[in-house]
Amino acid sequence: MNAVARGDLYARLGSARGLRVQTVYLAVCSAFLLLSLPPELGRLDVRDANLLLAFLAVQVVAVTYLCSATASAEIALEGEKGLPDLALSAFPTAVIVSGKVVSSALYAIYLVLIAMPLFVLAAALRGAPVAPIGLSAGLVVPLGTAAGVWGTWLGGRLASDFTRSLAHWVLLVVAFGGTALLPAAWWPLNPIRLIDRLVRDGPTPWLAAVAAGWAAVAAAGAWLCARYLGYARAGEVGA
Repeated sequence: MNAVARGDLYARLGSARGLRVQTVYLAVCSAFLLLSLPPELGRLDVRDANLLLAFLAVQVVAVTYLCSATASAEIALEGEKGLPDLALSAFPTAVIVSGKVVSSALYAIYLVLIAMPLFVLAAALRGAPVAPIGLSAGLVVPLGTAAGVWGTWLGGRLASDFTRSLAHWVLLVVAFGGTALLPAAWWPLNPIRLIDRLVRDGPTPWLAAVAAGWAAVAAAGAWLCARYLGYARAGEVGA
């Protein structure tokens, strides 16, 4: 595996803080499993479609945040190197950028996979279809990848912790809140609305189009990362 991606994944999956992040993430997902308990055990009376939508909406927000927060160092992990450190290394620019893309994608896939048994069990307890759980992964993974790549760029481009955190949250608000304010005809651009359609109506061709769009956003972020590395190695960052 790419050495940069290997280092990132080791920090995210094996460091003490990385393990705590996974524990909190799974705890949040597990809390929703309690809503799937039979009525005699105190389950809340929530419609199956609404419950599954809540599951998947929490997942897409959580995965997007964790991918971007770890990449931008808002959640600092022991051993993970950002662009400023890697610019001083001997790794070629292509290796660094591709490594960051790969680590973002694999981390998003990992977060989806470790929560999937909980979601499948919750759906089984309520007799809800499990297909939307798999379909939603087609959106969550490219969105998480794009968030991770842009988080990587923010981590290098903005030195101030406050400014970087502010920019990070602005991007998240735009992705989830800004797209919700678009006219109804643009509903596929909002991740929650698209997941809602998957839950209620099943597969839609918009899923592939939106996934490709987020892949293009990730590619744009990778280009910005490469551009940053070029400037940093030429001593022109901030110029």
